[in-house]
Amino acid sequence: MYETLGGLYEKLGNFEQADALLQSALDRRKTLFGANDPGVAESTVELGLLRVDQAKLEEAERLVREGLDKAKELHPPDDAAVAKATVALGQVLEARGAYAQAIAVLDDTVKLQSARGTATPELAASIVELANNHYYAGHYDVADSLNRRALAMHRQLNGERHPLVAEDLINLGAAQYDRGNYREAEQFDRQALDITEGFYGSDHPETAAKLTLLARALIKQDRDEQAVPLLERALAIRERVYGAVHPQVASTVNELGAVALKRGKLDEAEADFRRMLDIYKSVYHDQHYLIGIAVSNLASVEMERRNFARAEQLSREAVRRFTETQSAEHLNTGIARIKLGRALLRQARYQEAEGETLAGYRILSKQASPSVSWLKNARKDLASIYEALHQPEKMKQFQAEIAAQPSLTAAR
Repeated sequence: MYETLGGLYEKLGNFEQADALLQSALDRRKTLFGANDPGVAESTVELGLLRVDQAKLEEAERLVREGLDKAKELHPPDDAAVAKATVALGQVLEARGAYAQAIAVLDDTVKLQSARGTATPELAASIVELANNHYYAGHYDVADSLNRRALAMHRQLNGERHPLVAEDLINLGAAQYDRGNYREAEQFDRQALDITEGFYGSDHPETAAKLTLLARALIKQDRDEQAVPLLERALAIRERVYGAVHPQVASTVNELGAVALKRGKLDEAEADFRRMLDIYKSVYHDQHYLIGIAVSNLASVEMERRNFARAEQLSREAVRRFTETQSAEHLNTGIARIKLGRALLRQARYQEAEGETLAGYRILSKQASPSVSWLKNARKDLASIYEALHQPEKMKQFQAEIAAQPSLTAAR
C-alpha cells in the first residue's frame, strides 16, 4: 500500500510525499522479509525511478541496478519483474544520455519477451523504452517502427484513449518534428494532448509536457501567437511541480527562448537559453546532448548580434558536444555544423565555411525533409560560398536546389 500510494503521488507530481512513501515501502519490506525478498527488489527499482523524476541521476542508476541485480537472482530471465527492472534501467540510462548502453540492455529484453508471441504490458513498455533510446541516438527509422509496434499493442491492451497511447503518439510526432515535418508533428501532438488532458486534467505535468511539444511544432510553422500561451501554461505547471531547476522546466524555457529569438528580443532569448544551460549543467554535470542544444541556441543569439567570432566559438563547442554524446552523423551535429559554417562565412573564411556547411548539408540531406529550414540555410550559404570561391557550376547547383523548394519553413 505504501508503494502504491507513493506511485500515485509520483504521478501527481508530489515528489516529496512520493519519496517518503516509497522509502517507507522499501524499509518495511526489508524489516519484514529481509533484503533478498522480491518485494525489496521491486521497491528499490521504484525508488530509483522516482530519483529520475527528481533529476538525481547517479542515485537513480545505483538504486535501479541494485534492484535489477536482485530481481535477476530471484527470478528466471523472462520473468515480468526482470523485464520491468530492465526497462527502468533503460529509462535511467536514457536520462543520463547513455543511449548505446541502454539499447544493448533493452535489445535482449525485447527479443526474450517477443519470443512468447503475445502482446503484454511488459513487452510494450520494453519496446517503448528501446524506441526512445534509438530516437535520441538518431536512429529515426528504427524508432518509428518500434513506436508504431508499441502503439498497436497499447491500443489492443488499453483502448484508444489511454495515456500510454498518448505517449506513443508524442514519440511519433517527435520524429516527424526532427525530420522537419512540422504539420505532421502537430497532428500527433494534438491527439496526444487531447488524450492526456482528458485523463490527467489541465494542470498536470504530463499535460504540460504535451503543451510544450505542441507549441514547439507551432513555432516552426510561424504560429507563435498560438504557441506562447501554451508555453506559459506549461511553464507554470512545471515550475510548480518540479521547482525552478529541472530538465522539464528547461525544455519549456527553451521554446520561449526560441520565440524571443524569432522576435528579435535577443537579451530575453539569451536569458532563457542561459537559464536552460545552467539547469542542464547542474543536472547532467556537463555530459548530455541537451547542453549542446543550449550552447547552439546561444550561438544563434550571437549570430543575430553579428558577433560572428563568438558564434563560431559556441558552434564549435556544440559540434563537439553533439559528436561526443550522440554521433558525428546525428541531425543535431549536422545543424551545428551548418551554423558553424555560417559563422565562418560571415567572417569571409570561405574555404573553412565550405567544409563545415557541406558536411552539415550532407548529414541533413540523408535524414530530414528537403524543405527543412536548415537545409534551406545550407543551400543559400553554399551558393554564397561558391560564388566567393569563383566556382560558378557549384554555385548554380545550389541555386537550382533553392528554386526547386518553393515553400520552406522558418529557421530553427
